[in-house]
Amino acid sequence: WTIPELCEKAGCKERWVREWVGVLASAGVLKLEEGMILSCDKDVVEALLPTSELLHFFTSLEFIADKENRIGACFKKDGPLGVGYSDYPNFQDWMAEWSHCRNTNQNFPEGYMKMVGGGVHEALEKGIEVLEPGCGRGRHVMAVAQRYPNSKFTSFDIDNEALELNKVDAEKLGVKNVEFVLGDFCNMKPEWTNKFDYVMIFDCMHDLPHPAEAMKGLKGVLKDNGIVTMLDIDTSSDMVSQTKNPISAVLYNISLHHCMSVSLSSGGVGLGACWGVELAQKMLGEAGWKEEEVRVITKDIPNHAVYVMTKGNGLM
Repeated sequence: WTIPELCEKAGCKERWVREWVGVLASAGVLKLEEGMILSCDKDVVEALLPTSELLHFFTSLEFIADKENRIGACFKKDGPLGVGYSDYPNFQDWMAEWSHCRNTNQNFPEGYMKMVGGGVHEALEKGIEVLEPGCGRGRHVMAVAQRYPNSKFTSFDIDNEALELNKVDAEKLGVKNVEFVLGDFCNMKPEWTNKFDYVMIFDCMHDLPHPAEAMKGLKGVLKDNGIVTMLDIDTSSDMVSQTKNPISAVLYNISLHHCMSVSLSSGGVGLGACWGVELAQKMLGEAGWKEEEVRVITKDIPNHAVYVMTKGNGLM
């Protein structure tokens, strides 16, 4: 494209586009050649699409930028433990959009359920009891419940406002097989003991104040034969190794300004988004999951790891 051609196609003012091109060409996102000819690589095009997870990562600046001074204060030995979960009112919506980007790219939910294996897809088709901790704005459970109407879902979070919005959304969509309840992942309800066939976890374990307690509670809520899947960020626990990956700058930044902070603010351990596969496996072992009970899938979803924990004979 030439700049005038791009302006004509996009219906934009040339002077504004020229300055925008200056920004992106200087950053190496666009290539600008003699004659003002523009081009960009295929992987750059994919990264700039509306469904790009990488592009969505950078929109996190919208909800973390105003926390800079408060985060800075936490560094001091006599400073606050962290900035609390309730201080991020826009986080749930941001997370919901990130989930939407990933789910669109991964043929969720059916593609995901078939990928994790263990009979999960088939069992959901027949009808089972499912628990989702840390549901946020309910994007995952709503999609799964619509695809698998024979199954029943209990979805919980500590954010009551998000739960009330989820109930409204479910009613609008006509989703009747999901119950949204207030709950604490680190302190499972006694009435959930041995109740569920399948527990599905998305992107929340590393935010918890006491993830070790949450991991210990997972076996307790499963029936004698059941499965847990836990999707989280795919990183290495070795910081030296992980920082060689360019995307780590984004992951560590979000973690510094939110994930680690919300955990520490409530007296937690502050795992952070880059806690890593090695530490996750170690903690699962300490929580009572034997090595042969845990599978880790690391290549099927970009930048994510999926941990599949099987109790008894699973769902086969």
